[in-house]
Amino acid sequence: MAKSPSYSTGIRNAVLNGTDWTNIWDGGRLTIYADDGTRPADADATETGGGTILAEITLPTPSFAASASGGAIAKSGVWSDASADDTGTADWFRMYDSAVTLGQSFTAVRMDGTVGINTGVFDIGFDNINFTAADPITIDTFTVTIPLNQ
Repeated sequence: MAKSPSYSTGIRNAVLNGTDWTNIWDGGRLTIYADDGTRPADADATETGGGTILAEITLPTPSFAASASGGAIAKSGVWSDASADDTGTADWFRMYDSAVTLGQSFTAVRMDGTVGINTGVFDIGFDNINFTAADPITIDTFTVTIPLNQ
């Protein structure tokens, strides 16, 4: 699976209306799902049926670097969960702003993406995608990139 981010209508509208990406996610949540479900078609769709929740990480403040460079912005601080919620193979994630709006929504601020081993081809990289319940989880790499050409 390659990098494949999906941005909700809510985040696209927020950014186009001038909301700063560097702090919109502060205090939000990142939920990591197992490969036993189906990733929604887009970030506006419900997460129901998306798989077992393996981990839920409360995002730090600040969540992202103070500024972007080269069309990309990296996570800031430590993104971790002291105890994984369940056992399974990580497949995809959904990131929410601090409102954490669940279910189908065209106004919620959220982003979906791929999860994989730290090779640079996934949206979020881990050194191991096989999670075990109660084990600590730390996100090693996460950089959001706006491509040069679509």
